[in-house]
Amino acid sequence: MVSLRRLPSNRSAQHSPYSPPSTSQLQRGFMSGIFSDLGSPSLASSVIDPKRLFRALTKPAGSKFKFPHDIQTEVWDKWFERRNEPDLVVKMNTGSGKTVIGLLIAKSSLNEGKGPAVYLVPDLQLKGQVGATADQLGIAWTDNPRDSIFRRGEAVLVVTVHTMYNGISKFGVRGVSNSPLDVGTIIIDDAHACIPIIEQQFSLRLSSTTPAYKSLFASFSDVLKEQSLSGWTDLVAGRGTQAVPVPYWAWKQNLQSSFAAINSVTDEEDEDHKFKWPLFRNQLELCDVAFTPREVEIRLPYPDLSVLPSFVNAKRRVFMTATLANDAELVTKMGVDEECVTKPITPASASDLGDRIILTPMETSRLVSQNDVKGSAVRWAKTHNVVVIVPSKPKSDVWKDVTKEIHDKKTIEDAVKRLQDGHVGLVVLIARYDGLDLPNEACRVLVLDGLPERYSPQELVEAVAIGGTEAMKVRQTQRIEQGMGRGVRSTDDYCAIILLDSRLVERLYTSADLDQLSPATRAQYDLSVQFSAGGRSKPMRFFDDAVEAFLSRDPGWTNASKTALEEVVYASSQEVDPLLKAERAAFEHAISGRYTEAFQSLASVYGDIADAHTRGWIKQRAASYLNHINPAKAREIQSSARIDNNYILKFGQHVAAPRITALTDQAAASSDFLVAKYPSGRLLEVAVGAMLLDLTPSTDKNSHKRFEAALELTGHMLGLSSSRPDQETGIGPDNLWAVGIGKYWVIEDKSEAVADEVAQDYLEQLSGSFDWFESVYGDAQFSGVPVLVHPSRQPMWDATPRQGARVMTFERLASFREAIKEFTTAIRVDNGFLDSKVVGINLTHFGLEASQLEQRWTQKFKAPSARP
Repeated sequence: MVSLRRLPSNRSAQHSPYSPPSTSQLQRGFMSGIFSDLGSPSLASSVIDPKRLFRALTKPAGSKFKFPHDIQTEVWDKWFERRNEPDLVVKMNTGSGKTVIGLLIAKSSLNEGKGPAVYLVPDLQLKGQVGATADQLGIAWTDNPRDSIFRRGEAVLVVTVHTMYNGISKFGVRGVSNSPLDVGTIIIDDAHACIPIIEQQFSLRLSSTTPAYKSLFASFSDVLKEQSLSGWTDLVAGRGTQAVPVPYWAWKQNLQSSFAAINSVTDEEDEDHKFKWPLFRNQLELCDVAFTPREVEIRLPYPDLSVLPSFVNAKRRVFMTATLANDAELVTKMGVDEECVTKPITPASASDLGDRIILTPMETSRLVSQNDVKGSAVRWAKTHNVVVIVPSKPKSDVWKDVTKEIHDKKTIEDAVKRLQDGHVGLVVLIARYDGLDLPNEACRVLVLDGLPERYSPQELVEAVAIGGTEAMKVRQTQRIEQGMGRGVRSTDDYCAIILLDSRLVERLYTSADLDQLSPATRAQYDLSVQFSAGGRSKPMRFFDDAVEAFLSRDPGWTNASKTALEEVVYASSQEVDPLLKAERAAFEHAISGRYTEAFQSLASVYGDIADAHTRGWIKQRAASYLNHINPAKAREIQSSARIDNNYILKFGQHVAAPRITALTDQAAASSDFLVAKYPSGRLLEVAVGAMLLDLTPSTDKNSHKRFEAALELTGHMLGLSSSRPDQETGIGPDNLWAVGIGKYWVIEDKSEAVADEVAQDYLEQLSGSFDWFESVYGDAQFSGVPVLVHPSRQPMWDATPRQGARVMTFERLASFREAIKEFTTAIRVDNGFLDSKVVGINLTHFGLEASQLEQRWTQKFKAPSARP
């Protein structure tokens, strides 16, 4: 009896790999004779040079892959020369044929005896595309790790990264299963999208409704209160979104009971528990922990790749990246060797990218409003698919009046399929800046409305501690580029990009930020900025015409765009920050129990970190390792870290926030601050636009922290002394302004509030903050005004405001923002902000002079409402 080798079926990603072969496949596999493979091996199973292998593969009739592109053969040649290096990075623009390159590398490795071969992708959509490409190339594949043709090295295994990295992985998990699968070659496609997925597998988020959350909160309630009184108050009340971290020293002291609580979680309580917990339960002592009113997150700071022996023991790992201008993240998160990153495999030219025009209508012209852009999007959507990507549900609400097509993670895949199949119109997608394929007519106009954020509890803690640092900017810039790449998926594709958020545009404004973009994207952005210079003080019609001409493939644009890309090349090499190498080395020492070496790895570099906030953050990480063997010394390091960054963990005893004093000349102080911070009037205007967005009430996660930071910055810009005592010390008001000699505003921000009356506990919190003020500024020469930022000035029946307390309602706040915007516009004219006299005149004109603030922008509370 003849045993026939299983052939791949021509199926979509979700179908079983055991589907019987179709008639066309039987013809493809057996037309040449049922015994044709007997005897010497065929070229397709023996050739290892990818170029020759491409020609040797038996492709189905009608395959679109007749000949390889020059770029593909160039990359194959470079890979073939270096194929015996254990880790390699292949960097190419989206749409330049990375999938074909990756599949041929996998097949070549199988032919060379470096199998079995695994092709990892971030999601099911890409898995289906890779499978379809393999069918077109004539490469056998399967999506079942237990399939014998994979294990024998006769087919490439194509699976999502989740399939490999999970607690019940069929590849085998260290400490769970004793027989890990032997893997020779791993291709990681869209590595930039796979990294956060792998990170999430080492993070467990338990709902506040679970017994484990309640048990953990009971254990750490006191230390959470020490970290932030206001945050702890919200945790107890179960409202708000503030994240409060558990100090590493307290976590270590309660490790046994914490393990028991987490280990007891059932599948009914948390469906992710069995997929994640086994991956890091043996490293629980190294985890970061943070609470919000809705959940607690227990997270390993970096992925412990060693729990998957199949991954770490693979003979070859090829990381294929597209949009990462700096691949150094592969060192920190994936343990890739530095030389692999500094010497990536790239084509000679980086011009292998579809066409994009990148416009910023609202930031380019003061005459353009958000409603103008929305109106244009509606018009474009009549004949084209227009996709809007927003970072959150509240941000999507802005588009409800113009489309019903608003989709979150539950419905995005269906929406994307409909976009790919035909005309849908205006579609809003929530929080998907990567992992989407919207080629050709699926998306001709892409709007990014909002700075991409990540909202897990630990990410919120990190955003507060090092938000605005270079590291955070790099992450956001790269996510922006990933978002901009959703609508261009091949070299002949084209898509107009609209950036519709001041904070987003600000992130792409300085040369340092732009350097984080890939070379081709940078060239397209620079050309777009050059064009947009003609749109200043122009109505939206200017940008409408530009988009319409672009979509009509106006030769004026297409020729200029091709010219701009012609000379673009990938960087021949790139430096890896010693800090990134040290972070990975320290973590790997720590997971092996070598805490002294872990501490020393970071201690050897943190003294060279210029940014104080980053330096403090890294010192804290070093102290967390040292705490396992020398708690007293760790405490010293933590104290030093707090000097560098007062937004990180604090010890139980509160250190009084330093007093702030009013500046003697408000106008001069304002001018000096603006000149020092903003080198040009244009940058000043963009930055203020971003600040005012943050100064807008929102129910977005972490929006209250951005609000507090924006209010602090507003004070500085107006020439006032300004601070955030609660953030700095754990007690005191959210914001404190010195509004005159010996005069202060003691401010509590309730920017996430939605109630039409002021609750009693809000007023109690305001009163408590004023008690703090009187204890710190108790001298007779100081006076203060308690100020609550809230939607309403109407207290509830059981709520009594403190004597003298005032409220800045959201209505007054909106007028305040408008005044700041007009003030900025006025002092930007002829660089008036350089002259303190001009600044002073405009402060007074717009009601922003210190003596005007209380009467102009705040009100007295009304009498409490009647008892129900």
